[in-house]
Amino acid sequence: MLRELGTALPHKELKAEWGLELDAKNRAGLVDAKLIESETKTRALWYAITPAGEDRAVEEVRKGIPVSSRSGKALALLYLRSLLVSKTATSAIDEPVRAPVTTVSPVSPVSPEEVEGRIRKAYAKITPGAGRWVSMTKLRALLTDIDRDLQDDVLRTMMLEGRADIEPVAIVGDLRPEDHAAAIVIGSTPNHQFRVGA
Repeated sequence: MLRELGTALPHKELKAEWGLELDAKNRAGLVDAKLIESETKTRALWYAITPAGEDRAVEEVRKGIPVSSRSGKALALLYLRSLLVSKTATSAIDEPVRAPVTTVSPVSPVSPEEVEGRIRKAYAKITPGAGRWVSMTKLRALLTDIDRDLQDDVLRTMMLEGRADIEPVAIVGDLRPEDHAAAIVIGSTPNHQFRVGA
């Protein structure tokens, strides 16, 4: 939550708005591991993510978080909220408490609509006609200038809205290391193939 919102959050808001409560033991573990920083301001405990915490958050989400977990529910809520409010509108309205520190690739300057257009063009280059499966490896090779997280967000949206299909392969043993690296994780399942409908 701290990484995605890009701001420090008070303990009370983290619990009330996102259903996540850091007890003293968990908080101490995260602070000791230098994944978050905690600070008392105006008699409230505030949390901020560190660069190491951002890297760890990305790693954990890519592994997959069960939606039934507290973290999974909070991430699902955040994703649904992002569908209602565009990222640019959110950042213009909500003044962050402090500038976020990031160690991941800079956000691509293209809109989700432009990214979907690029994905469709890349798909058409790989295979003639709609409805044929292509490997995520081939698709990603044509999208190297677009931020990987943005690619994944757009691919998931296309799938959720019925404009594309994304599935794992039947025989995982045939996959090469680059196929595993190109996979998009949905839930906790790595998916290696993609197709666009009509």
